[in-house]
Amino acid sequence: MKNFLNYFKLFLGISFICLSYSSFAQGFSSETQAKLQKVIDSFENHSSNPFVGGISAAIKVDSIAFWQGATGYASRNIDAQNNLLPGGTPFTTDTLSRIYSVTKTFTAALVLELANEGAFKLSDPIIKYLPLLSAYNPNINSNVTIHQLLAHESGYSDYTDEQQLQIAVAFDPTHIWTPYEMVSFVHQIAQPGAERKYSSTNYVLLGAIIEAATGKPVEQYYRERFFDKLNLHSMFLGGRESIGNRGSLASPHDNISAFNPIFQLTGQPTFPDAYTNISRFPMDAIVSLAFTGGGIVSNAADVAEWGNSLFGGRATSRAVLDTMLNSISPIPDEDGDRLGYGLILSNKISGKYDFIGHDGNAPGYRAIMFYQPDRKMTLVVLTNFHGADIYAIGKALYDALPSFLCGNDNRKEAKIQMCFNGKNICVDRNAAPGFIQKGAYIGSCEQFEKAADNTKSEASNMQSSILLNAFPNPFTNNVTLSFKLLQQTHVNLGIYDMNGKLLATLYNAASQKNILNTVNFNASKLSAGVYICRLQTDQEVVQQKIVLKR
Repeated sequence: MKNFLNYFKLFLGISFICLSYSSFAQGFSSETQAKLQKVIDSFENHSSNPFVGGISAAIKVDSIAFWQGATGYASRNIDAQNNLLPGGTPFTTDTLSRIYSVTKTFTAALVLELANEGAFKLSDPIIKYLPLLSAYNPNINSNVTIHQLLAHESGYSDYTDEQQLQIAVAFDPTHIWTPYEMVSFVHQIAQPGAERKYSSTNYVLLGAIIEAATGKPVEQYYRERFFDKLNLHSMFLGGRESIGNRGSLASPHDNISAFNPIFQLTGQPTFPDAYTNISRFPMDAIVSLAFTGGGIVSNAADVAEWGNSLFGGRATSRAVLDTMLNSISPIPDEDGDRLGYGLILSNKISGKYDFIGHDGNAPGYRAIMFYQPDRKMTLVVLTNFHGADIYAIGKALYDALPSFLCGNDNRKEAKIQMCFNGKNICVDRNAAPGFIQKGAYIGSCEQFEKAADNTKSEASNMQSSILLNAFPNPFTNNVTLSFKLLQQTHVNLGIYDMNGKLLATLYNAASQKNILNTVNFNASKLSAGVYICRLQTDQEVVQQKIVLKR
């Protein structure tokens, strides 16, 4: 059953104070939903490191529960000198973001499938498929094997660390790079097979090998075998496929002032020494370089579905999945991660090595997608603010979840703890979806009651600088929204459906303090139901639920 956010029912036409604007869930209690949304809002509005951009997050417990939420800006307003201005375009759950190296989970699965089908052997030297490699860079070992690329054991430097390549991108950010061009900047920093060291160079070359060995564009493989098969409708390979009608891509927010001397030489716009919206800087070169190492674009919900499909055995064969899982090194690398074929086994979310997946980190965006096997749960965070501590967000979301496994020590995942009609029940995992359709939530009733008490206490102590009202509420066709601010600031006021989709922007301008502003919204073209009125300033977010009746 779809459980729409119904927590904090302060509903009598008086102000409704909340930290979220875009959330949807099923199988989680309203208290859990509120806690999860509060987590991402707290990072977005943190006083010491407020987000310049925004956040989209999703949590999927396979076939049982799902939550997604968003906060902040998909695109911040900027002036002619690239300085940030108040306001911008809201980040919603439909907003697309670059997932960067999470792409490697797709590439590894595809390489293993093609190897099993006889397109190539993992023991093949890459020079067999990339014969010009030595011509472009005679200083690297071209006898590295496909297996060594998959395992990050090629000894090749990571192209993203090569300063001369960074300068070349800054000089001509619209250039479309080929893997051959990229590899000309790479160095051999270790002997092949000597150590396992992360390098995106490996996975870009894997994409080139796929295309050389099969004669088919890699984006077609992604689409036929993964995107379309799993109904991941928002996904596409940047640089090779257009965005089409898949949604709107969040703008990148980063600090690229280090390249101002180059920009001045080339006549490009310069950037302040601060995080800002860098959408004026073309991303063509960066995206083409990322290719099969980091080129995929998606919303958070589809990345969560991918995680559960991959590790749940629906995205590829059991043999391929087992090969990926068995490839994980028992020895942590310099970042504390245990590397495998397109995978990272990480302890950064729970403190234990029990989350498998990948992160993404490159100009303007960050991402994590990690799967917890016991819970059969995928956790995803996407952001267009490169200054984000994205693992901290993931850890805080995980900590906000209720405990819900009640199986024995040998099969913890087999049974699910649920609250049903005010009573705690422990049911077989396969039976849990049926109980959820009847109104049950994962976790114990006591957990929900405690969360509700804590949130009520917090709400009673909250002081907001915004007063937001809707009258009448419920309404038929027209509702008048009024707001007053205790300080002068930029205001963005919008109407959203319960899936987080923006339906109308009602106000996007500066507002004087202590002035009552009124806006009329005509909903005659909308269906009856519950909608969200959301008001965002640079310091705060408030929202009110409005009910349209026919």
